[in-house]
Amino acid sequence: MKKYALPLALLSGLVISNSSHAADWISLQGTEPASTPNAKIWGFIQPTYTYIDSSPVTGLQGKVGITTYNNHQQVSNLVGPDLDSTQVIQLFRARLGMRGILRPVDDRINYFVLLEGGRNGVTRDQSIAFTDASMTFNYIPGAHIRAGLFKLPTGEEALTGVHVAYNYVNYTNVTDGLLNERDMTAKAGTAPAGLAIGNVMGSLSGFRDIGIEAFNTFRHNRWEFGYAAMVSNGNNINFIRDNNSSKDFTGRLQVSYVFNGAGPTREDVNAFIWHQEGKRTFGGTDYNRMREGTGFKYLKDKLRFSGEYIRGAGMIYNGPNPPFVDIPTDNVAAPSDTMALQDYNKADGWYLEGGYRFLPKWRANLKYDVYNRLTNSQQAANERDFKTWTIGGEYLLNKSTHFTLTYEIRKAEVPNVQAIQVNAATNTAAQAQSNALDIANNLGNRLSVQMTYIF
Repeated sequence: MKKYALPLALLSGLVISNSSHAADWISLQGTEPASTPNAKIWGFIQPTYTYIDSSPVTGLQGKVGITTYNNHQQVSNLVGPDLDSTQVIQLFRARLGMRGILRPVDDRINYFVLLEGGRNGVTRDQSIAFTDASMTFNYIPGAHIRAGLFKLPTGEEALTGVHVAYNYVNYTNVTDGLLNERDMTAKAGTAPAGLAIGNVMGSLSGFRDIGIEAFNTFRHNRWEFGYAAMVSNGNNINFIRDNNSSKDFTGRLQVSYVFNGAGPTREDVNAFIWHQEGKRTFGGTDYNRMREGTGFKYLKDKLRFSGEYIRGAGMIYNGPNPPFVDIPTDNVAAPSDTMALQDYNKADGWYLEGGYRFLPKWRANLKYDVYNRLTNSQQAANERDFKTWTIGGEYLLNKSTHFTLTYEIRKAEVPNVQAIQVNAATNTAAQAQSNALDIANNLGNRLSVQMTYIF
């Protein structure tokens, strides 16, 4: 794998827990200690308030297909997954699960089942969905074998247990854009140059897939070395069967130096690298899809800082075009979701974040993330860059309840605005360029408050 140039600037921060969180998440989520009962029921809920400080888009120029969207909110300023308001109180996650060891059958087999009943991308078109349903077989020295639906061994932000160790409310743009996969089906219509149009179907991936994984971690004194290799469908998580003859391969290597502790609350410094590739079917044709990344994390005493770099090629989700969900009049066609299919389409991004525990029950966090979407597209006009500062705080009420507050200062840029040329159906080049800048400059800041209750 090619080397990465991870930015050297470090953003140290000053938002719940009275201890830091670092862990070998692949092993924690896939195996059970010998003391685990046959069945343990558990879960958590996360009621969340989100407010996006934005005004409707104005100043759009051109023919009716564009100007009709004046005085309407763009999709990035609406709270998902319903996208009908700039502020929402919703039960964002509500998960109920059971895990344990199959002692009546064989104590070398453990299982993990988790249902989602909250309102998010996994349940965007259904009330309840499985997020996890897997069994791990511990027969082979040096390799645990896990099969079913579970998280792919990719980036640290995607793997982290959101209820016990994620310090923010929302994922970074690069993690959400490249790893939280949208399954699209083709539809008839005219696509913008360099893009294909379709409909997003079923659940977002939630960083998961159905497959088989071999993994293990080896400890030598304070050093720990781990690996994971997974073969998976690369299809929507709502379907057990694959939709093409190709399988995804995902591999991850990690190394840690453990200072003290164990499980999700241990203190350590670690580094990791991972790679994923496969094919996706769109409109009857298979296209290559690649994702890979590297990163690090440091946790000790009151201080935490971490960073990741992620890049992708092929099947880059580009959002709806135009970026609205409204259909104000009958003679305006609905916006269509767009995808950059071929693997010469590239995207990448990174984040750096840090946290500091200044009181036993208080932590302050700071994060900066960048997502450069379609950096190597054949159509330079399609590139968009997103940069976000996140200021946050956490408060631990007790062992089962904590609160998280984040404020995101969001910025969108159009780096190749002069490449946007005439679209005869809607506007002139000058109008199209002005519209693109108006929409980018309209992106609003986002405030989120979340309670987590674990049972």
